[in-house]
Amino acid sequence: MEEMTQTEVSDNGVYEVGFILVPDITEEKLPEAFGNVKNAIVEMGAVAISEEFPKLMTLAYTMERTINNKIERFKEGYFGWIKFELPSEKVEGLEALLRLRTDLIRHLLIKTVRENTIASKKGFGVRRRPSGNEVKDKEAAPEMSKEQIDREIEALVDDKAAA
Repeated sequence: MEEMTQTEVSDNGVYEVGFILVPDITEEKLPEAFGNVKNAIVEMGAVAISEEFPKLMTLAYTMERTINNKIERFKEGYFGWIKFELPSEKVEGLEALLRLRTDLIRHLLIKTVRENTIASKKGFGVRRRPSGNEVKDKEAAPEMSKEQIDREIEALVDDKAAA
């Protein structure tokens, strides 16, 4: 197998699959079930980047899945995820493979980035009352015209370009 040079571009993409395993799995069998999902992904040619071991959680709503020609309803499941790198042409095959697994209630496969993208716990859209110091700082900040702002930006850009 040839090694890839710096100038060649890999056709591999970074993907993440979030999944919910059926709650019927016992705590003792959970590592094996998670390993089976991970191995199925790796056997498709993927290289694992990061993962989170599944944790039992109550689902926001009852989910249905047909397993062995019978509709099963689930109110809880083991949620986990795996981030991996995979050749782009193998993604559809992996999606089909995951769809056939009877130990998964549901899964979501997305294209993502290699960097850590864990969101902070701080709520979105939550307003907070400014502290006394922040109010004073706002009052002390001088008003600037659009031209002054443009000059400041250009000076900063010029300084960066020179560095």
